[in-house]
Amino acid sequence: MKKLFVLVLFICSFANGQDIRELYKEKFNDDWKVYEDQDYVKKYIDTTIVYKLESGRSPEEELLFQAKENHKKRAEKLSQIFSSLKVNLKEFDSLVFIEQRSTNLNLEYDFVKKGAIITKDSIYGFKYDLEKENNGIENYNYFGNAENETLSQAKFIIGNLILSAKTNYLDSLAKVESEMLQGPLQNLRPETEFEILVYNKNNSELRRIYLHETFVRIINQK
Repeated sequence: MKKLFVLVLFICSFANGQDIRELYKEKFNDDWKVYEDQDYVKKYIDTTIVYKLESGRSPEEELLFQAKENHKKRAEKLSQIFSSLKVNLKEFDSLVFIEQRSTNLNLEYDFVKKGAIITKDSIYGFKYDLEKENNGIENYNYFGNAENETLSQAKFIIGNLILSAKTNYLDSLAKVESEMLQGPLQNLRPETEFEILVYNKNNSELRRIYLHETFVRIINQK
């Protein structure tokens, strides 16, 4: 009985002791596993054509390999951001991570990512430039800066919902926005994407929400 108790304690300690890199890899491994599905892969390449790339992998294998690499790199970048801002996931019962990125590949500032980690007592803003050689994380007043009025409104709404512990509203906004962009507003092209990670220590929850600045326009239309 004593051994069983120790084992349970160890498992609980491991679950609550994960860092952001481990947790992200675990929760979102479908990011790469989906490429193990032949039907999904057919959307991207003609699987009836058999040939090898310079890497020695087939196109199907290459897609899966790159998806795994991108997933790993994303987890590493998150770990780098948390470490740079001196935010230890294990010390918080809950927090929210936001990263803002441009979806317009023609803009010169596309490679600059901005965001913040919001805890119960603090906001840690950051930015980094993928074009810079060292990819260094810099402190940044995320909620104090915005490129335009729509972005200011979007950040204000997102920030207030997080600080008010109403992150479920973000899920609802994302659902409505997705439906509208696939329906009556399908010609509306978002220029900015927000990746939002909501962490809760009690059940090792890490859920991911994607929003765009277009949700503000949708709200204003109603």
